[in-house]
Amino acid sequence: MIKNTLENIHFKSQNITYFEKNPKKAKLFHFSSLNIIIYDDALSNKNKILQDNKQRCGVYKWVNKINSKSYIGSSVNLSSRLSHYFSLNYLAKITSKYKSKIYNALLAHGHDNFQLEILEVCGRSDLIKKEQSYIDYFKPEYNILTKAGSSLHFKHYEETLLKFKSRKLSDEARSNLIKAKVGAVLSPLAKTNQLLSTSYTITLKNVETNYTREYSSIRAAAR
Repeated sequence: MIKNTLENIHFKSQNITYFEKNPKKAKLFHFSSLNIIIYDDALSNKNKILQDNKQRCGVYKWVNKINSKSYIGSSVNLSSRLSHYFSLNYLAKITSKYKSKIYNALLAHGHDNFQLEILEVCGRSDLIKKEQSYIDYFKPEYNILTKAGSSLHFKHYEETLLKFKSRKLSDEARSNLIKAKVGAVLSPLAKTNQLLSTSYTITLKNVETNYTREYSSIRAAAR
């Protein structure tokens, strides 16, 4: 596997660090001006991968050791991004909503059949440009989109949700949202939820006996 990887790289003066199944064993190859780190067995090296790449910004590559297909991605925090790949619940959750070849492949073949490569550690300003250059060169089969920075909805999924949750709206923005809600046409389900969240006095009448009874809320009436 390592031989094929080296033969496919044509950069000058690279330093390639290769971690085999035993996380403590490493081989250093003086091969380029870049520092490529290869974890031969992603599963066995999971803890080392996450520890080594804390707060690192760079480009990574997953390689399926069964069929040699690959995926290239990037992140401003490699450890955080890569931790998602090791969560089976996260992979299943995202693949249930969005199409992802690499997530499906990891679930199907297992992490022990994948090799992870840290192709390059770089600054944020160069990240997209670097990722694009590797995508153009390697033409990874698991990348659905071939333009760096335009990944599917699941990329940076949690980071985006956190931004929305922590955002602070101006008074003008809040006013516009209220106006939009006032003019919105609610669906039957939305109307029901709105009623359930609001206090009303509900009067029910039995049309056969003319017996009536009042309830303090729609929930109480439903019960």
